[in-house]
Amino acid sequence: MKYVDAILLRFLRSAALAFVAPSIAACIGFATTGAFSDGAQAQTVAEFRTGITLNTRPEHITTGPDGNLWFTEGDGSTRGAIGRITPLGVVTEFTDGITYPGAPNGIALGPDGNLWFGEAYSGNRLGKITPDGVVTEFSNNISTSPQFMAAGSDGNMWFTEFATIIGRVTPAGVVTEFTNGISPNVFLDGITAGPDGNIWFTEGGAIARIGRITPAGVVTEFSVGITPDSNPIDITTGPDGNLWFTEYNGNRIGRITPAGIVTEFSAGITLNSQPGDITAGPDGNLWFTELNALRVARITPTGVVTEFGAGITNGPYGITNGPDGNVWFTEWESHAGIGRITVTGVPAAPVFQHAVSRKTHGAAGTFDLPLGTVATNPTTEPRAGPTQSIVFTFDKPITSAAAMVSEGTATAGALTFTGDDVVVDLNSVGNQQYVTVSLIGVASTDGGTGGSASMRIGFLLGDVNQNRVVSLADLVLVNGQLAKLVTSANFLKDVNANGTLTVGDIIMTNASLAKALPAP
Repeated sequence: MKYVDAILLRFLRSAALAFVAPSIAACIGFATTGAFSDGAQAQTVAEFRTGITLNTRPEHITTGPDGNLWFTEGDGSTRGAIGRITPLGVVTEFTDGITYPGAPNGIALGPDGNLWFGEAYSGNRLGKITPDGVVTEFSNNISTSPQFMAAGSDGNMWFTEFATIIGRVTPAGVVTEFTNGISPNVFLDGITAGPDGNIWFTEGGAIARIGRITPAGVVTEFSVGITPDSNPIDITTGPDGNLWFTEYNGNRIGRITPAGIVTEFSAGITLNSQPGDITAGPDGNLWFTELNALRVARITPTGVVTEFGAGITNGPYGITNGPDGNVWFTEWESHAGIGRITVTGVPAAPVFQHAVSRKTHGAAGTFDLPLGTVATNPTTEPRAGPTQSIVFTFDKPITSAAAMVSEGTATAGALTFTGDDVVVDLNSVGNQQYVTVSLIGVASTDGGTGGSASMRIGFLLGDVNQNRVVSLADLVLVNGQLAKLVTSANFLKDVNANGTLTVGDIIMTNASLAKALPAP
């Protein structure tokens, strides 16, 4: 069966289930485990079903900026949903803001610190969900069903549409579609950011292809070396600097260099196993799902395949490298679940703990303002800019990371790594605004990779009581500290951060009277 046929069958079966039992809301409340031997390493599979609504069919999964896993529930017959599961297996489902009958499909972390997903079939929409679960949908200029999504090197999200269209959406939701250079009568599925700064995608059809599109929208297709009618499905960038893809009909794994040279691998893959999603693992290998064989498999960069089936009781579908250094996957069939393979011998990804806004107040010393982690209730920083320092703390020493600003007027400067802390120096920070700064690609001294974090802060000079408006109450608070030493109890009143509490602080606060932050 072709993958496109499987998709249509799934949708029709979901619709039939809705007709028979439209009020189904049951959850299966258990987790299972299984162990198997992999050479000298012991691997363990755990399955989680508690909190996942029956028959919702989890599809694709990715790691979020909050240290959790996020997945789509693609049964659009009753409702669409996005799920979140912690590394400990605690599930939360989000349905508010997702328009019926959209069926969430591909999901990926965006450069703005949110999760972006496609709504396939009758949805014809894109969705964005914050780590707090707030959903925004976008439908303008989307021609047909969005499928997979990926963050591009240009700061935008890119997605495939079920027809011969590649879409690009900005963090603000502005969509541009590209069709030139894409062959007719193909089905676009997987998409990923390549090591060359371009976007790569799969094309299913009689002549199987891999496509490449530049940030400017120029498409190149590659078919040489790919078995005809093999139906490439998902694609990811490997640790070797190449692109790796699954062949659903061909029962193979493919590798394509940035120059377009293809190698196919079939040895070690069970016949008719239907390779589906693929991800770069925490161990320097590629991991992929085998829906029909009830297995998750691993392929090394040299093409050696190992399959794992013990403990997997439902068809694996989506797959991702988790924040805990393990491999996580969705189980698509009616007994919906999320699975985890413990990859031993691999350091876990750094896990974000907390963040502060740090300023040096002259001779009085350095004082930290703890920052809240709820994006819809951000902490207000009342001390003067335009330079600010945000300190992210992880659970172990950090060696590298990349920072980006996705909201507000500010630029991320040099990063400083001190033990468990990553200090992000923000420059040209405007007053009276919210700024979202994120860390991605966080790596630790023990070899852990894939850590991330995101923080939203309000900047409003003089708002020392942090109620998002500067008023006489703030002036009274500053005046009450005049001539006192700057301490950990009153440092916010030193709004000019010069280390002394003087009339200068009152003048600066008074100049901001009546200024306010918008509702967060």
